[in-house]
Amino acid sequence: MRKLNDETLNALREMMIEITYRNEFNSYMGIEVVELNENYGKMKVPFSSRITNPYGTIHGGVLSALADTTAGTTACMNGHFVTTVSSSLNYLLPAANTEYIYCEAMKLKTGKHILVYDVRITDDHGSLLDSGEYSFFASGKKVLEDRI
Repeated sequence: MRKLNDETLNALREMMIEITYRNEFNSYMGIEVVELNENYGKMKVPFSSRITNPYGTIHGGVLSALADTTAGTTACMNGHFVTTVSSSLNYLLPAANTEYIYCEAMKLKTGKHILVYDVRITDDHGSLLDSGEYSFFASGKKVLEDRI
């Protein structure tokens, strides 16, 4: 992947934030973008009974979806839409007793087609709840078709 200029990165950020908020699934889960750039993304989800499991903690599927959305949106900052190739998420602690659940995605590797991200899910206290790795395939479809 070639290096993108600041103007293009700002346009990508705006577009990916708009896409994130426009998506009905993300809206249902309550996903909010905290930070987004070409190497790092952070999103959060408010604790809500509608996304908990029978034990009263955030459902593992929600945590996985938050991680996939955070890492995938960050991966799109390379300029191309991506699709998940593989993912792993280690559930270390239950997500409870917190106002928000936060997910951070850090770029580990960007190849011509494969992008790899480290993900960390934490609570309001900074406790590490989940960690994992997500890999994506960069498609030929550009996020900003007319600019990149």
